[in-house]
Amino acid sequence: MSLMSMTGFGRARTELSDRYGVSVVVRSVNHRYLDIQVRTNLREEMPELEAVVRTEISNRLQRGRVTAQVNIEQGGASGPQVTVNVEQVVGVLEQLATIQVPESTSTALSLGDVLAVPGLVSVTPRETILDDDESSALQEVVVAAVESMVYMRAAEGKRLGRQIVAELGLVTEFVDWFEPRIDELRQAIMERAQERIQSLAHEAADPDRIVQEAAILADKADVAEEVVRLRAHIEAFSERLAGGGTIGRTLDFLCQEIHRELNTLGSKCREPGVAERLVDAKSAAERVREQVQNLE
Repeated sequence: MSLMSMTGFGRARTELSDRYGVSVVVRSVNHRYLDIQVRTNLREEMPELEAVVRTEISNRLQRGRVTAQVNIEQGGASGPQVTVNVEQVVGVLEQLATIQVPESTSTALSLGDVLAVPGLVSVTPRETILDDDESSALQEVVVAAVESMVYMRAAEGKRLGRQIVAELGLVTEFVDWFEPRIDELRQAIMERAQERIQSLAHEAADPDRIVQEAAILADKADVAEEVVRLRAHIEAFSERLAGGGTIGRTLDFLCQEIHRELNTLGSKCREPGVAERLVDAKSAAERVREQVQNLE
């Protein structure tokens, strides 16, 4: 399976019928879970439209905040319904006929003048109700828009994968450099520990404090366990990355573990030459995590 970014964009448009056209735009950004928001340009609510959009997006995506904008374009066959109250129009005309108007006064009235009387004509917008064929066409255009977005997310995921592999390689290089030097570093740490203990003894420090200090320094001298865990986390990360799929949250957890082990090594090993390389490894691990947080 391939990697999938959570950032993408898709657009599609079609004619549902001679009554309606529709355009669908979907956008997605990073989010911990799958959060779908559907917006339309209609005044009335259309739960059946929203259900279609949510179903198609949920079938393809696992994570991300997705916004879908659905614009219904009305054709000529879906114009408003015009109703003329014929009885009232006739009544108005009969009343006008009974009016005595001087011959010198212009009395020419058009039908438009009569229909302008309030209450004679009512205009009612048609309710947007899709039939079965229109609903099927809507589903197809939503699928097309979502597929376009998925294609972009896949392309972005492929690019992120290459970056993550490169940055993780820098962390692996540090481990490969550090591991053969464990014995050498342990010896250097033990020498510093002995110097510290001797200093405390010369200062006539409390015996309990000397024992406590010795225990702390002895623990710092052992870094093999951190290296073993660090390499195990890197291997687990690489395996899951190669497997692809919805692995963003798993990789983010492994990034935290890798960073924790690097921090522990940094607190234990302060020998010349180690700190500089360790800073570079931690920076690479942080860049890995930044990219992982974009993965589905």
